[in-house]
Amino acid sequence: MSQVNLEQLLLDDELVAEYLQQNPDFFTRFPYLADRLRIPHHQRGSVSLVELSLERMRDKIAVLETEISDLLGVASQNERIFRVYVDLLPQLLHCPDFASLQDKLQSAMVEQLGLSQLSLRLNQAHLSLGEPLESFSLSAEHMENLWVTRLSHEGHYFGRLTRGELQLLFASPEQVQSVAIMPLGERARLGVLAAASDEADHYVAGMDGLLLGQLCEVIATLLPTLVGCDAQ
Repeated sequence: MSQVNLEQLLLDDELVAEYLQQNPDFFTRFPYLADRLRIPHHQRGSVSLVELSLERMRDKIAVLETEISDLLGVASQNERIFRVYVDLLPQLLHCPDFASLQDKLQSAMVEQLGLSQLSLRLNQAHLSLGEPLESFSLSAEHMENLWVTRLSHEGHYFGRLTRGELQLLFASPEQVQSVAIMPLGERARLGVLAAASDEADHYVAGMDGLLLGQLCEVIATLLPTLVGCDAQ
């Protein structure tokens, strides 16, 4: 008879783990082991397998409850944003001039939704801007630079800007931590809408720009009438 190699009979951790995975009813067949086995615990010294399972289950439930709470908070915030947009769009359609349009946007986006600043920058090359609107204007060169560097890839931009870009778009650039930039018209032909937050993670890459995009479509439709006319 050949001699048995004892090392082949020895169990290691992986074999035990594999056996238990393949036999999930093991502790059902040997229920007394679940109470007798003692497992090291970082706070209570040692606990039974049952106690450890219950603790892990409680931890999982706590994580799920936190995730559900977060999702409900996001859903509530999204509903509030949606309602503000639904109320805002009909108001914009009845604006008699650019000043009224600006006031409605500021009221909704800054006062109601809590953004730090909202800025409209109009393209000098395609809108005839009189003296009252000069502070809202950007040169064709600046607009083209914004399009190429920030907007051309996805058609909008969420994230952070350089100091020079912030100074170009906002009256108080030092308060801005993150921004959303949306084009007004194809290739920002009429200008851009820039929304600013004092929170660095308020606008980040990958966010959905659907509502802001729809808002900008309405603004772009109204601008030629409210500002004057397309420059030839």
